[in-house]
Amino acid sequence: MGRPATGQTKVMGFRPPKPLRDEFEDLAAAEERTPSDALIEAMHDWIKKKRRERVTEDRPADSPTP
Repeated sequence: MGRPATGQTKVMGFRPPKPLRDEFEDLAAAEERTPSDALIEAMHDWIKKKRRERVTEDRPADSPTP
């Protein structure tokens, strides 16, 4: 995924606990990825998971699984 032009997307900031941040940065570096790219992937994965959960919640309990 290419990086958008500077100033084209909103910057997000947060302060994760140091042990979490350290491990995250180590894992990203081990895969030769930037922390930003790894966070974007994690956000995509989390959104997909939540969408699947919503579909499951919206389906009646006695309906067949698609």
